[in-house]
Amino acid sequence: MKTLRTKILLYFATVTTIMILLLVVLVRNQIKNTNIPLTIDLSQQIITAKSGEVGAWINQRIAELKVFSENETLISMDMDKTKPYMRKMDESHGEEFESFAIITPEGHAWVTNDTYIDVTNRSYFEKIKTEDLDYVISDPIISRSNEEPIVVIIHTIRDNAGKPVGYINGAIYISKLSAIASEVKMYNGLAWICDRNGQVFTMEEGYINKSFNIFESETYGYIGAKHIGGKTVEGIEGIDRIQDFMGNNIIVLYAPIPYAEGWSLGINFLEREMTQDTDRLLQMILVFGFFIITSLILISLFLSSSIVKPIKELQGLMKDVEEGNLDIVYSHPGEDEIGQLGKSFNKMVRQIKNLIRTVYIEQKDKREAELRALQAQIQPHFLYNTLDTIHWMAIEHQAYDIVDMVDALTNLFRISISRGEEIISYLEEIKHIESYLFVQKVRYEDKLEYEMSWDEKLKECKVLKLIIQPLVENAIYHGIKGKKGTGKVLIEGKIIGKEVELKVADDGIGMEKEKLLQIIDVLEGRSKGEGVGYGMFNVNERIKLMFGNKYGIRIKSEYGKGTEVILRHPLIMDNIKLIE
Repeated sequence: MKTLRTKILLYFATVTTIMILLLVVLVRNQIKNTNIPLTIDLSQQIITAKSGEVGAWINQRIAELKVFSENETLISMDMDKTKPYMRKMDESHGEEFESFAIITPEGHAWVTNDTYIDVTNRSYFEKIKTEDLDYVISDPIISRSNEEPIVVIIHTIRDNAGKPVGYINGAIYISKLSAIASEVKMYNGLAWICDRNGQVFTMEEGYINKSFNIFESETYGYIGAKHIGGKTVEGIEGIDRIQDFMGNNIIVLYAPIPYAEGWSLGINFLEREMTQDTDRLLQMILVFGFFIITSLILISLFLSSSIVKPIKELQGLMKDVEEGNLDIVYSHPGEDEIGQLGKSFNKMVRQIKNLIRTVYIEQKDKREAELRALQAQIQPHFLYNTLDTIHWMAIEHQAYDIVDMVDALTNLFRISISRGEEIISYLEEIKHIESYLFVQKVRYEDKLEYEMSWDEKLKECKVLKLIIQPLVENAIYHGIKGKKGTGKVLIEGKIIGKEVELKVADDGIGMEKEKLLQIIDVLEGRSKGEGVGYGMFNVNERIKLMFGNKYGIRIKSEYGKGTEVILRHPLIMDNIKLIE
């Protein structure tokens, strides 16, 4: 059985745990649905800005080559003058360019490292010459001087008439572009640059010279990366998720690089890296929640003790009451619910004591009434013996009317004695009423008529003795006697369900409403028995004492028309068992 303290502890712990878990779920959903998308969008903006920075760096190199191409020395295409000028350019711009080259319209190139190359078949040369463009950025190539991957920016040299007279190109290390990309620091991610062919370059150790093509990434276990390659080549920026060969979710952010058609800057990182701060926040909430739960448990222990202690005290007093000790008082101070409960308990104990005292007095009165009844039986017993002597003397003198009268009185006294029994058969009660009415008929002659009607099944049942005769007596003395002419008394007995209804009605003078209400108040216990015939009051009290307040007498009367008294009585089949 769970104690009150256990219930309080369980309530506090359960409610707090649910609230903390609910908070964790709400925070997690908020982060998942709002914060993470916002973070990714901000990260995408950073990538877009950084790709713009790479494009600006490339544009700056293009602008420098444009300035060089407008120099009169280069426009002259006099190699004797051009070579020294190119060497000075190489020295002053060696930080940005790997080397410079001057190219004739036929595709013969001189490089500042004093090498001659033929670029006739190179795609970037064919494109700038065929399409008459100002500049073209080449695909990545491997430098012959140091085996490093480079990109060549070729720019047209035009004369004053705008006619191409040659070309200048500047080779830049891809590592320069990758270095700019590597400045993007985001969730321990890997920043990279992808060219128009899907070739990926990064500053990560081992990736500069390593050939890695995004269109072939699925062969390395990167699911979904090929789709990203198609977008980068088309110059589309975006956010995608892929999976690596270990099943980890990877977020990829990418944006096109301005001035470098088909080139993109991107970064990829594990999704769990991005949610690490969120996970730590949730862990902190859980740890904080644990301390809250612990604190609340301690508080609930103190609170439950302050509640349970007085309740246990009250429980102990209740056990004392169960054992019969009513001289106890609960003395819990305060006006809280427990204090009010204690006051109610004290009031209940006082009421129990008063009730016991009342029941004791009622039982005492009942015993005294029984004693008075026993004493009253002595006189009928003596009269019964005397009447028996008169009976035989009347027979000797052949006074048979006196014999009938004496026999009726004898039956009255014999049934009233009934060997001291309270419950008698209906048959005896009926005979008692018949004897009583015989005597009254002799007395009142033609003034009194009566009629008796009984359910035959009642003769098999029993009844509280002498409860009908007082009602018949009231009907005669208070109804018929004061009436002019003949009066009639109707006596009926019938079974209704598990009860017996006895009715005594007369067509006598009846009673006024004020008198009727006074009698009803007495019968229903709202006032004392003054003004009500002792016989009717005694019958009503005897029935209620024996069978309960649901039984007893009801009375109806109308002045000048008569009175009807209805008596309700449980159906009794023997002296012990009642039909309920």
